[in-house]
Amino acid sequence: MIDRLRLALNRPLHDGERPRLFAAAAAVIVAAGTAFALLDDAGPSAERSRAATASPPPSPVSSAEPSLLPARPIAPIEAPSEEGQPPAALVASRTQVRHAKRAARRFLAGYLPYVYGRASAGEIRAVSDRLRRRLARDRPRVWARERHRRPRTELLQTEGVSPRHAQLAALVSDGAWRYTVPLELERSSAGWTVTDVGS
Repeated sequence: MIDRLRLALNRPLHDGERPRLFAAAAAVIVAAGTAFALLDDAGPSAERSRAATASPPPSPVSSAEPSLLPARPIAPIEAPSEEGQPPAALVASRTQVRHAKRAARRFLAGYLPYVYGRASAGEIRAVSDRLRRRLARDRPRVWARERHRRPRTELLQTEGVSPRHAQLAALVSDGAWRYTVPLELERSSAGWTVTDVGS
């Protein structure tokens, strides 16, 4: 029996047998591929599943190499503040802020009528001598058709106040227009005075 099988395998192929043999080989290859695919879809083995649930793999430091450091909890990091707290000596007290605002209002009470042509530079209060001279030399004016209006300070906002310097912004309305007047003040032994005014 074995001798007959050996002779059948070793005999030369006829031309008519080649297509049948090729089809059989292709069927064997397709069947083997299908079997391997079904085995791969069966999921991980029980041993791999137990290992995965027992301890997760360490987090990689990068995609190229695993971490060699032991895992440790990371404390939350607070974002740094853009502005640090100034020293106490540079922070104005509430009383100083209130006095700076009071000086600014006294200044505006004379300055705004002066700008609208109804007062003189000498009537402006809480102003430095240098600023008074500058205003008298180069008088700010509104248009002639706007001079009948009555400007008033609606809001006075602090932009920054220290024991010796202050920056304020006044919101002014004359009934038709609303605009901001920036003010700079300095504090001396005589009190707060306006040293500069923006347009």
